[in-house]
Amino acid sequence: MIFSQLAVPIEEPLNTNKERTEEEDFTFDQNDRFRDFYIHSKSERDFVSRDDQGYWYLFTSFTCETLDKLKLSRQIFRPTYLKDDVLPLVDRLNELQMQPLREGFDKAYGHALYVVENLDDVSPVKQLRFANYDGSDDPLIVKNLHFIPNEYKGKRTRFVTGFETRSFATITENNYYAENIHIPINACNYLKLFIYFSKYRHLPSKQMMPRFLSNLWASTESLSGLVNPSLFEKERIE
Repeated sequence: MIFSQLAVPIEEPLNTNKERTEEEDFTFDQNDRFRDFYIHSKSERDFVSRDDQGYWYLFTSFTCETLDKLKLSRQIFRPTYLKDDVLPLVDRLNELQMQPLREGFDKAYGHALYVVENLDDVSPVKQLRFANYDGSDDPLIVKNLHFIPNEYKGKRTRFVTGFETRSFATITENNYYAENIHIPINACNYLKLFIYFSKYRHLPSKQMMPRFLSNLWASTESLSGLVNPSLFEKERIE
């Protein structure tokens, strides 16, 4: 299964429903880092969120069958070279009558999930493609894989970061984690942390795993020098 959790920077929405209230989430150091609001959408998972700097985002998700469909799932605008392709996020934005911000990047922030039987069957090249939201035939520019490994009851998970792509991936053998923790909770929470860290150079969390992730994300930024190499693993792709 390939699951694509996306966040689109948008103009302030004209219509929002009541604020979503959840149990206190200690992922964040303050409860008001992101305030979520219900919207009218075909998908119950869709909502809008405002960060504590006043910027708005649409959070939405898609299930994809291939890397190529994963790549297209986060396209915000329709360029002429994709005039005949299905771009689900463009359609979703139009349905919701939401206007994406033009930030010099034509894709949404993305957190991909890939559930597999055996991590050993997923090549480093393919893992990096998931993290970069690359299609199956995109050129491989950087030939390094940066990741954090995790194992629980014999089931392995890797958190893999993209390279200057506004994206990252979770690749796991653990179906329970994917269905009960990742999709309902971590898919969005980790993406919120990633957005905040990318935009404001601050991680709004005191928790161990988010702090490990921020170090991982910084390790693949071209202008970042604040990285602890002992907190993640690197694999050369041949």
